[in-house]
Amino acid sequence: MKKFLLKILFLSALVLFSCTGSKSSMDLDPVSVKEIKHRINENSKIIESLEASGNISFDSPENSGTGWLELRIKKPDSVYVKIEGPFGISVANALITRTEFIYYNVQENKVITGPSSDINIGAVLRIKVSFDELINGFTGSFSFTNNDNDSSYADVENDNYLIQNIKADRTEKFYIEPAVYRIHRYKLISRDNISLVEVDYSNYQEESVAASRVFFPNNIRIKNPEKSQTVYVEYLSKEINKKDLSFKMKIPKSAKVIKWN
Repeated sequence: MKKFLLKILFLSALVLFSCTGSKSSMDLDPVSVKEIKHRINENSKIIESLEASGNISFDSPENSGTGWLELRIKKPDSVYVKIEGPFGISVANALITRTEFIYYNVQENKVITGPSSDINIGAVLRIKVSFDELINGFTGSFSFTNNDNDSSYADVENDNYLIQNIKADRTEKFYIEPAVYRIHRYKLISRDNISLVEVDYSNYQEESVAASRVFFPNNIRIKNPEKSQTVYVEYLSKEINKKDLSFKMKIPKSAKVIKWN
């Protein structure tokens, strides 16, 4: 149960702009993929760091429960997560940088360390995810790269623009609200057309950051349909672009240390 919280939470993703559509699919103006990516990338540049905390709850056939989440991120290279159970009991801490990670299981008094390769991150989180995908999901600031097809018009689905990132073993789908170009839904689909991850973002709040405005979701729902696992995150406090974030982890000397290559 406790490991499941951290592993699912890191999906990430996961991240993250949304609101309801303002036009029907038949009325959406044709917009090139290149233009949509440009607008989303410009929004992403605004967020440089994030400190947030709030409630986390989960549900699966095996277990269900609630806890408290603390999150600190500094782009482009640091992610810290702490999860506590009822009565403030620590469950797990994790610090992942672009080069290495430290995962501390408090209940088992066990530490796992190693390089932050896709394989190692995937083994800890139980999902294939790169460091960039992880940090983008938490900060709600996806960054897209350009390709030869970006001059074409974006697809339309369910009153939203749709961008697909097709890779050898999976397809990523990003659903973009047409009025303000915010991603409000993300889907990860396997090569066999199996939905691996579905992430929905809601309860957006407008934030003033560096003389700019950005909409950030207070609620995140992460679902693994194949395993009937769902995690809900409700941010109760957050600060964007906070200076001097702390990324220190307290690990007792008695903890068993396991090193991965």
